[in-house]
Amino acid sequence: MLPSWATKSKIPQKTLPGAVAWGGVLSGLLYIGVTLTLLIALSKGDINVLQGIVQAVGHMAGRVGVAWVVAPFAFLLSLSIAGIASAWLGGSARIPFVAGLDSYMPAWLGKVHPRYHTPYAALIVHASVSMVLVVLNFGGWWIWNKIIGLSFLVYVLQTMGFVVASLMASETGVQETFQKLLSLAVVLQLIPFLYIFGALLKIAMSNPFVKSCYGKTTLILSGASGLFTTILGIALAFFPAQQVTSVLSYEVWMFGGTLLFIGLAAFFFLFTGGGKPRENSRKRFRLFEEV
Repeated sequence: MLPSWATKSKIPQKTLPGAVAWGGVLSGLLYIGVTLTLLIALSKGDINVLQGIVQAVGHMAGRVGVAWVVAPFAFLLSLSIAGIASAWLGGSARIPFVAGLDSYMPAWLGKVHPRYHTPYAALIVHASVSMVLVVLNFGGWWIWNKIIGLSFLVYVLQTMGFVVASLMASETGVQETFQKLLSLAVVLQLIPFLYIFGALLKIAMSNPFVKSCYGKTTLILSGASGLFTTILGIALAFFPAQQVTSVLSYEVWMFGGTLLFIGLAAFFFLFTGGGKPRENSRKRFRLFEEV
């Protein structure tokens, strides 16, 4: 999203490097601080993946005699979560919007509302896909058990030495659904960083190298560390959390979801104009600025 918002800055070359550095440092300190606070207030096994912060505040507030603070805190936290969801939905929808403008995805995704100047088509598609994923995740355990229960598949699995009953998934709860959606989102959001950091390394190792803002050594270190961290983050996302009841269904969800979205991206790129010469770039840029 950073390149999208860079167009709103008057001098992005001067503003963004410091903003990115401070944002990374402050975000890291906040995450570390909140994690340590949770571990101090509650034991690891008692932390709820959805309500951990409220649990910690309630526990500590009760110990110091100010339990009344939990209700207003929960209300403010709800407002915060709603704002974060709105920002992610609106910000992420700009990606298919720009892809529609640039013919990498269907052109109608680049439509702007004539009155509100919002990318309404991209927003509707983004919200619809999110809703479908949530519904499928809640009902996925039932579909999985129906597939596993097919007679010919039972025979094949038993022949291979599997115990079919152990492969059955239990009813998916809210925590498991949240964890599975979060893990898939992490992988899908990190995949683009693979070629971003890969491209950075390619630029740094190009011959001849032309220095712009940063030197060759800085770019190589940044690209290598970023690429390693991204690969590690993707790999760790495939390890299920303790809320997951069926490891096999979790891995099928992760690998299947990842391959599905990569396949969709490849389909739109190859069959909706990807790689063709772009026209009317000024018009596209003006529409992007309106949004």
